[in-house]
Amino acid sequence: MGRPHRFHVDLPLTPGAGSVVTLASPIAHQVARVLRMRSGDVIHLFDGKGGEWRAFIQIGGGNAATATLDTFLADPTPVGSVVLCLGLLKGEKFDWVIQKSTELGIAHIVPMVTERSLPGSGRPDRWHRIAVEASEQSGRTTIPEITPPMPLRDALNFQPNQSDPARRLICWEDERTVPFLAPVRLARGTGTPVFLYVGPEGGFSASEVDLAVGSGAQAVSLGSLILRSETAAIAAVTLAMHAI
Repeated sequence: MGRPHRFHVDLPLTPGAGSVVTLASPIAHQVARVLRMRSGDVIHLFDGKGGEWRAFIQIGGGNAATATLDTFLADPTPVGSVVLCLGLLKGEKFDWVIQKSTELGIAHIVPMVTERSLPGSGRPDRWHRIAVEASEQSGRTTIPEITPPMPLRDALNFQPNQSDPARRLICWEDERTVPFLAPVRLARGTGTPVFLYVGPEGGFSASEVDLAVGSGAQAVSLGSLILRSETAAIAAVTLAMHAI
């Protein structure tokens, strides 16, 4: 028997066994019409904030469906706070990075407006839908926060939790002496969030790297090869999630 289908929903404020959740029309349609599930079948519901429940569905008339909560499940979301700050890319490339970094367990995604990023390429509503779908597919119970696009200068000061210090790394192809993993490993086991700054097509300008370093970030190298922005972003997230 395969893994139950998972759906992101708004759970009751105090969910408990026996609580009944009305499924939104798109989910009800998918359950009843696309997946052809029947009353009594098992699904998993998660609220995007760490809560996930095993539930039994009840198919109603039309596209109506409800789910009765049964058992609270453990949170499989990876431990570790990695924030990806990425220069805006062409739509489908940025979409792809959101999908894959969500699957890898990223905590936050900060789209950045930089000297070489593409203007007008931000689609926050679409980005959120992609993150929700990737969370459903990958089994995580949280959904990464995706901020509105902001200038690099603001991204260098962005801090989800003001009480936590942060280790900020700017990935730059002209950096040759500091390997990526060396400073990341210093954050291992400390709970310190790691911020990764990756430029758009064309990378960061020298003045932007100077700004980042002057703000306390450390320039690091992802190797001797020149990577596409989306490749660099996923490589950095993967390495960071593994290292911390």
